[in-house]
This record gives sequence, structure tokens and C-alpha cells, in this order.
Amino acid sequence: MAVSPSPFPQTLPAPPEIGADPSVRRRQRIGAIGQAGLFLSLVIALVALIVLLLDVVNKIGGMAVYGYRVDPLTIVPSIPLEELSQEELLQIARDFIPAERLDELPDELGMTLEELTTDDLIGVIYNEVPNPETITARPLDTLADQELVEVLDNNITDARFNQLNAEKPFESRSREELIELIEEEVLLESVVKTWPLLASLFNRQAIEEEIQANYPGSEYGFHWWLTPEFIISDLTTRPETTGVRTAIIGSVLVIFFTILFAVPVGIAAGIYLEEFAGKSRINTLIQTNIYNLSGVPSIIYGMLGLAIFVRALSEFTSGAAFGIPDPPPNGRTVISAALTMGLLILPLIIINTQEAIRAVPQSLRDGSLALGATKWQTVRHHVLPVAMPSILTGIILGISRAVGETAPLIVVGAAAFVTTDPSGLFSTFTVLPTQIYTWAKLPFDTFRNISAAAIVVLLVVVILFNLTAIIMRNRLRKSL
Repeated sequence: MAVSPSPFPQTLPAPPEIGADPSVRRRQRIGAIGQAGLFLSLVIALVALIVLLLDVVNKIGGMAVYGYRVDPLTIVPSIPLEELSQEELLQIARDFIPAERLDELPDELGMTLEELTTDDLIGVIYNEVPNPETITARPLDTLADQELVEVLDNNITDARFNQLNAEKPFESRSREELIELIEEEVLLESVVKTWPLLASLFNRQAIEEEIQANYPGSEYGFHWWLTPEFIISDLTTRPETTGVRTAIIGSVLVIFFTILFAVPVGIAAGIYLEEFAGKSRINTLIQTNIYNLSGVPSIIYGMLGLAIFVRALSEFTSGAAFGIPDPPPNGRTVISAALTMGLLILPLIIINTQEAIRAVPQSLRDGSLALGATKWQTVRHHVLPVAMPSILTGIILGISRAVGETAPLIVVGAAAFVTTDPSGLFSTFTVLPTQIYTWAKLPFDTFRNISAAAIVVLLVVVILFNLTAIIMRNRLRKSL
């Protein structure tokens, strides 16, 4: 029986060589270029971040030269020249009158200094030596305790003197405490010159030589701006003694009340729009506006908060409507800032909540509804727990943005100088970003140093907020 030939070829054609197709090669090149661009972007971002961190760290410490704003010799009692002997007056004249003047004086006076009477010699010293009282001034550590108290009384206001005495009576203070008070309240010890941290670590010898040449006799040493005292101290006008405690408390209060307002409202709005709103023109318009609001500049939210919370609702945001004693004269309070920041991050939370709910498998909903659960029961007990870790991710991003915002809070009324800690919703306040901005724009190196220290504190606060949210998110994921 003859076998009919097979209609199929006995051997298969060789597969085309990989990459032989010009369109494939073109796509491969485009993909390689895109991958290289993404990698380059990552490298640039990492380099920029490292440079930024190094610049901040480079300013939180370094070599510094110390000095006093007030000359210590001008505030202490001195020995009158009239009480000095002839030999002591002659020695002062030889030490403090320039040599060329010493050579000219005998011709002008018609006699040598040794031949002058005591009164004439005193007159010469007063004429030739600037501020002769400082020559015989007694050092602080040689004064008696009562004399130290008199120095304080003569050089500070009566109100400040009484305040210090009320805090701790001067009679019970030690000698070292009295001298320290004089240095802090009268002499105002300050940092005259600073050097960056890296230069101080690796080029200290050259810095010390520069100090000896330009600041002879001055005290110097290594100075850290980021210290525990900087964190727990209140705000002052001097960078050497100021702190960020008030700004930290203000930031924590604003963010806490922002979370209380924005998170429940944002999650509830996202659930409604995704699960219950349905398809309609109104809902589509609302959804479009939410997406648009997420890209609005933050300063616009600040203007909105100023118009509504600070001005229109000032009776409520100042606390006057609730009988708060001594309310602020306007609505520039913690509650106004919290509501403004809540509006700022609300679109981000809503959109992220919708995306998280949309990622939950439809089969989970169908199974719950098939077993007789209502729509709300399905969302409450099945959809929301599964979506909550992703929702928390959006909350983390929103909080991080709110912590670092400056522009809306400046518009709403975050003060640049607040010396009292905020105690509640209706307190005036300042926050870390505002304080950093205020210090960074001042034309003194020492204020830039403390602004760098405050940046590190702000980074730590942001990390702590994020770390708390990340721990909560991970626990929720493990419980599912």
C-alpha cells in the first residue's frame, strides 16, 4: 500500500536569530536607553541627597572663637588712679603710652615724667591713654560676692534682677554661679567666628594658626550646635543660648491635630467615592477636582486657611467663642494651622485610599455579599482591613509633607519668635520649618549653624512619625 506524502515539511525552519528583526533591535535600544536614564536619575538623586546631608552635618559643629559683646573690664569696679603711688602711675604710663609719645612728652611738658607731680602724671595718663579706668579694673574672680551682685544690679534691668533673685536668692548662690550669671546676662559670651566640621576635623592646625593671627588672646575650641540643651531650651534672640523646644512642641501639636482631622475624613471620603458613590456626573466632577487639588501649590492652601480659619472663623479658632481666658487677638492659632494642613494632605489621603481599595480583589467582595453580608459589612470587615496597610502608606506620605511645609503656616500665622510653649488648640505657635526658614535668612554664620542643627531635629521628628506609621502598617499586614 503506497504511503501518501505528508503535507507538512519533514524539517522545521530554523528559528530567526534573536535580535535580527530591526524593530526588535530598536526596542532593545530604546529599553537600554531608558534603563540607563533611570539608573542615571537614581545616581543623581543619591548624590544630591548625600551632598545635602553633608552640607547640613558640616554646619552642626566645628572650631569656634569665643568673645564677649561687652568688655569685662568696663563693668567691674576699678582702683581710682588717685589711689595709686607715683611708681605705679609711672609704670602705667610706660606700659600704655606709645613709645613715640613717650619721647615727645618731655619736650612738650618741659620735664621728664619722673619729675611730674602725682596730679600732673594722672592728667597725662587721662590725656594719652584711652579708657584709663579699665587699666586698673579688677578681674571678676577677684571680686567679693557682694561686689558681683552689685555688678549684676548695675548692668541689668530691675525687673530682670528681681526675677533672677526670685528664682534663687543671690545670697544662696555660689561664687561660680554669680560669675556665670554675669557672663550670661551682662557680658553675653558669643561665638565670633566658626569653621565647618570637616575643615575642623582634618585641617585643625591651619585653623588654629589663623585664630592666633586674627584673634590673638581669644578663647577657642570645638563647638557643637546640636546639643541636648539646644533641644530642650526655649527660643531666645542669641544663637549661643537659643533652643527649639517651643518649635518641636508646636510641630507635634499641629501634626497631631492635622492627623485627627485629615485621616478620618480622608479615609471616609475615599471609601464613599470608591464603594458607594457610583457613576454620575457629580461624582466624576468631584473626583476630577480631588485629583486637581492634589497638585495645587501649598501657598494656595495657606491663603485659603487665612481667609477662612484665621479671618472668617476667628471667633472660633481663637477660642473666644468657647470662653477661653485671654484668647489670642486673632485666629492665628494651632487649630487654624492644623485645619489648613489637613486640607493640604486631604486629597493625597483620599486618592491613596481609593487606590488601595481598588486593589482589593473583587472576589473578596463577591464572597462576602454571597454569604449575606451587607455592602457596609463587606467594606468594614473585609475590604478595609485588607486595604489598610496601603492606606497607611498614603498617610505616611501626607504626614511627611505636612511636617516639612513652611509656606502655608507662614501665611496662616506661625510666629517667628515665640518664647512660650503652646498648650492647646487655641495657643499661638511656631513650628520647626518656620524657625529654620527664619534663622537661615539671617546674615550671620551662627544662625546658619543653628538652622542646620534644627534641620537635623526636623529630620528626626519626620523619621519618628514615619517609623511609627510603618510599624503600625507592618503589624496590620501580619495580622491579615
